[in-house]
Amino acid sequence: MDEIKKIIDELGIDALESNTKIAGVAVVSDSGNIIFQTDNWDLTNQTNIILNVIKGARSFVLNDGEFSVVETTTEGIIGTNDSGMGHIIFAPFQGGVLVSYAMPQADPPKALTFLKTYAMRLNGKV
Repeated sequence: MDEIKKIIDELGIDALESNTKIAGVAVVSDSGNIIFQTDNWDLTNQTNIILNVIKGARSFVLNDGEFSVVETTTEGIIGTNDSGMGHIIFAPFQGGVLVSYAMPQADPPKALTFLKTYAMRLNGKV
């Protein structure tokens, strides 16, 4: 757990320095357990929604926001709020998924590429 927290702490600093507009992050295991989440983003009781998106759901509601999957790549999945309220970015890794809320001004593909480097560091740690 300490190692995961350290990786996420580094992600937060790097995200701020590189201006990715990432506002919240969570690490969710393949079995649906929240391993870590930033204090400003509570995904308790919402992990089934996250896992359904990983399994192919094309739309979802997370924290009362409605999102549509706009891009699925080998790196991950980008969901965008139709009302301009931001993006949810999923970067799967071996053992789970790194989930992030990106603000409306974010560049989602850039944020996904950024998150994937951290997701790879989480491989096998969950």
